[in-house]
Amino acid sequence: MASEIESLLEYTLNIGANDLIVTEGAPSAVRFAGRVCAIPESTALPFGSLLEFLGSIDGESGTFVGGPWHNSMWRVKYFREALGNAAIFRPLMTECPDFSTLGAPASLDSLLGLSSGLVIFAGPACSGKTVTATSYVSAMCSSGILRFCNLDDGRELPVKTGESLTLVNSVGSVSEKLEQGLRSGTDLFWMGDFDSSSLIPILRAADAGALVVMNVTAGNAVGVVDALLSASSSADRDLVRTMLAASLKAVVVQRLLPAATEGAGAVPAWEILFNTQNVGSHIRSGDHFKLPSIMQASSSEGMLLMDDCLAELVRSGYVTPEEAGRYVSNPARLA
Repeated sequence: MASEIESLLEYTLNIGANDLIVTEGAPSAVRFAGRVCAIPESTALPFGSLLEFLGSIDGESGTFVGGPWHNSMWRVKYFREALGNAAIFRPLMTECPDFSTLGAPASLDSLLGLSSGLVIFAGPACSGKTVTATSYVSAMCSSGILRFCNLDDGRELPVKTGESLTLVNSVGSVSEKLEQGLRSGTDLFWMGDFDSSSLIPILRAADAGALVVMNVTAGNAVGVVDALLSASSSADRDLVRTMLAASLKAVVVQRLLPAATEGAGAVPAWEILFNTQNVGSHIRSGDHFKLPSIMQASSSEGMLLMDDCLAELVRSGYVTPEEAGRYVSNPARLA
């Protein structure tokens, strides 16, 4: 059955899909621009086929980098389901793209001037947030000589460090590595996906003068703040609000939508929140649910609401109203 999985991986690359989703005992599927689609004429994989292909599966779940298969390395996230073993294969890019080539709103260029604080890149699965975040970190490292600490366990995309100095051989938990990095004078921490157990150490590092960059899985800026607050205990909630209001610099939310023109790939949609005095006040008071109205009224400051971005993409003909309607909060905006 290894040849069948090989064929599915080749199909995933040929159509430019983000992920291949394989479950023993069920037909396979691909994820493209956030949408899961069945593979035409795909049949159910026999039980044991994933173990045969991967060689070994340790524990109930895990993630590793495998390959090369069809000249690509793949992130493999495996887990067990009621039917049998399942895995999500994601092809990895060999080189991090330049931040300037991502088609991001011009207001994000201001992030290249930061030297401290917390910058969060967010979005759902397959939204491109890891590529954008890694490209930003690479741009920062390449723009000068920084002391850089890479705490991204996934390491899906290599960071272009330029002449920056990379801290190596740090040991212990994420919290301990942050503390070691601060003692070593680290300028930039790249955290990768948010580790909820390290929330307060992350905020302390940002407050101490380092620039901390991380990913959060959330669909909008309010969801990002909710995710961070939910990761804190009730006893620490007020402290986290205060620290976040002080150290947050920006939240960049990204989604990928299928282009209106067939075969044109995916189109990014953005939401951008900068931490102004007004934004910080709402986070500190727990009124962060009011942030969308602030973003909508602050376009002159570079902020952007996802609904506004989706409406503009529809008006410009880049995406269809049907696709944008899957994510817009106020459908009347697309009329």
